[in-house]
Amino acid sequence: MRVCKLWIPALVLCACAGAELNQTRATNAQAAVLAAEQVGAAEQPKAALHLQLAKEQMESAKRLAADGDQRNSNLLLDRAKVDADLALQLARTEHEEQSARQAWEKIRDLKKESAR
Repeated sequence: MRVCKLWIPALVLCACAGAELNQTRATNAQAAVLAAEQVGAAEQPKAALHLQLAKEQMESAKRLAADGDQRNSNLLLDRAKVDADLALQLARTEHEEQSARQAWEKIRDLKKESAR
């Protein structure tokens, strides 16, 4: 009977060990991925790399949580958010640089026209 009493807590711990993905971290990472996708990060090589890394890290975090490794799952979700945020910033920077180049080209064209 004593052996059974020891096994019950162990079974309860094993049953609860997996499947708990930190929803706050997962939601934050997913929101960052969506934001990066909305600004076109997938179409820009540097940003696309970090966006893909974020997605892969989220999938790995789900697997780790299911295996009961909450600590590493949380770390990967945090890392996924950072990579998605970086993808977002890289995409925004590329858009801003492109706008600046277009503005300079327009100024150059206007100067040429006024010199005639």
